[in-house]
Amino acid sequence: MFTAASKRSAMTLVELLIVIAIIGLLVQLMLPAIQASRERARKATCQNHLKQLALATQLHLDAHKFLPSGGWSGAFLADPRRGYGREQPGGWLFSLLAFVEESPLRTAAASDRLEVDPLGEGLAQLYQSAPPIFYCPSRRDARPYPFKRGGNGKWSLSVGQGALLLPHVTKSDYAANSGDALYSVAEAFSDQPAMWVPASYEALRTSPQKWTPTSDPSSVFFQTGVVYYRSEVRTAQILDGLSKTYLCGEKFMSPDVYDDVNPTNEVGMMGDNQSAWVGYEWDNHRVAWNPKSSWPREDYQPRQDAPVSGAPGIFAFGSAHSGSLNMAFCDGSVRPVQYDIDMQVHRQQANRLDGD
Repeated sequence: MFTAASKRSAMTLVELLIVIAIIGLLVQLMLPAIQASRERARKATCQNHLKQLALATQLHLDAHKFLPSGGWSGAFLADPRRGYGREQPGGWLFSLLAFVEESPLRTAAASDRLEVDPLGEGLAQLYQSAPPIFYCPSRRDARPYPFKRGGNGKWSLSVGQGALLLPHVTKSDYAANSGDALYSVAEAFSDQPAMWVPASYEALRTSPQKWTPTSDPSSVFFQTGVVYYRSEVRTAQILDGLSKTYLCGEKFMSPDVYDDVNPTNEVGMMGDNQSAWVGYEWDNHRVAWNPKSSWPREDYQPRQDAPVSGAPGIFAFGSAHSGSLNMAFCDGSVRPVQYDIDMQVHRQQANRLDGD
């Protein structure tokens, strides 16, 4: 039998709705804090990835006496049989595999013959791998992604690009510092000169080698960074000091091409249209503004990822984080770089030998 007291203790529908509304309001108030906390954790993970790459570079330096080479061009992939330095056609991240506990990827591909079979079992494993250290968790998951199969910037099998036989390839959210060089890629737009690369491995064996010089300050191909076309930069060549010179950092990308570069065919997609394993290419190298550049200086300014077309997608450092990106320096340290950094200061920290 119900008493009057028990009837009075029951919750009415109005009271229940009020409680639900209060809980919903509290959840809404807490969500930004939770999301901000998760983003701080993701940014810290990204910073740790760059720290590991910077430490791996120090180990590479100890072993080979120079920083990892930038490779030849976007026309050539990593070749495990060609060692390290200027004879390695693949990019700087490939040269660090042995120093980031990813040696099996390199050794598994070493027995494949690129000239005979553009995609042996080991190379297929390498080209489709996804080392978590290459990816920023604020931007995308660590997995292979589509590359450009048609239109502007597509690959050719003429130089053994076995990756063309794969649906997806390794990508990276990090780029090496190529200074304020006018060229951060061996190829060029149609109205510009290009650095020399062999037409194929066969041409490399049978034709004269005409590698482009990069040490002449009067040349458009002069390189002021630390990782670039066939580079073998030693610490003595970093005149401005290891702690004051960028090594590598996060690269700017438009969210439109996070998952797939094929829906678009504009310039910005070229900064992620190939692979982490290619040589001197916009995908894996970024630069600071140079007064001699024909591109607007704003295109070189570090920035947070946002939908944008054009040159920022191939020149600028940047990230998915708000406020600042992570940048590793040549002394192994990792520091935030604010998006509103003075353009001249950014340029000085990218240039290894300007005296500033």
